[in-house]
Amino acid sequence: MSKDDILAQRRPVTIKDVARLAGVSPKTVSNVVNNRPVVKPATRQRVLDAIRALDYHPSALARGMVTRSRRLIGLVLADITNPAYPEMVEGVASLARQAGFMVMLCNTGRDPDEEQRYVHLLIEQRVDGVIIASSRMDSQAAEMLTSAGIKVVLFNRHPQQYSVSFVGVDNEGGGYLATRHLLDLGHRRIAFIRGTRGASTSIEREQGYRRALAEYGIEPDPELIGWGDYHPEVARTAADLLLRMKNRPTAVFAANDVMALSVIDAATSLGLRVPEDLAVMGFDDIAIASHRLIGLSTIHGDLGQLSREATTLLLEAINGNLTEPVRKILPVYLVVRRTCGAQRLTAIHE
Repeated sequence: MSKDDILAQRRPVTIKDVARLAGVSPKTVSNVVNNRPVVKPATRQRVLDAIRALDYHPSALARGMVTRSRRLIGLVLADITNPAYPEMVEGVASLARQAGFMVMLCNTGRDPDEEQRYVHLLIEQRVDGVIIASSRMDSQAAEMLTSAGIKVVLFNRHPQQYSVSFVGVDNEGGGYLATRHLLDLGHRRIAFIRGTRGASTSIEREQGYRRALAEYGIEPDPELIGWGDYHPEVARTAADLLLRMKNRPTAVFAANDVMALSVIDAATSLGLRVPEDLAVMGFDDIAIASHRLIGLSTIHGDLGQLSREATTLLLEAINGNLTEPVRKILPVYLVVRRTCGAQRLTAIHE
């Protein structure tokens, strides 16, 4: 059958069409498409000429049936609106692209049911691996995916019991650094705004908060701990309640920068000055935190490096080079800017 005869059929070109035009078997075409070194150079060239002539594009599914790889990675996020995520997504996508993989982005909106639906979809799509950045402590997502033979790396959040690779920052240490810094500045009524219920990041950052208070002999006051759900509006409500207390806190440590910005907004609306009347500390060091009109004091964790580490581990697992789970915890450090009041105190003392 000639090229014109095949194209006149007005249907998608198949691997069998290429085989007929090149005068070879479909198996030979598959070997050429998947770059297997088992085809003679002259035959390979004939197949490539046929592919170009018919403008044949093998589907990912068809290639996956042969190679058992779709060259596809899933990335499950809790909330795509979080300003901390773009750096992470870019880090994953860049390394994946270099390795010849595409990334399927799944935004759960912090909804456990939505996370489950995406897990089922990823299994149906037969992705090669998944990076999960949305799991709560009781999430079964990693277990479901690994049971389906899919490689998994957990990103900065992990269930209580896990047997897959994990990459994260030192959340507990960061919570300790933030709270200890406020204590060293003289604050004793320090409020903490938690993240999402069940999120390991929130739990670990609160553990650091409590450890720092304990070192100063301070018993945590339940009235000074609120829920912000890692969401600006929820955190705004929590901050408003804290700042309207008769014996309000003199400092607030929020479990991420988005919530810390909501604290500043709530304080401003109540006529409180930051940092003169209220010190504010965040976590993540998102891009806007360093804006000179904001100057948010925060805890810095390199999300770009974190995403690259997670992607590297996942690719190693997919390629069979990682036989045992790996656990990597990256360090964090304190970034002192305007909102904690330390720079103002330094200026006065000078």
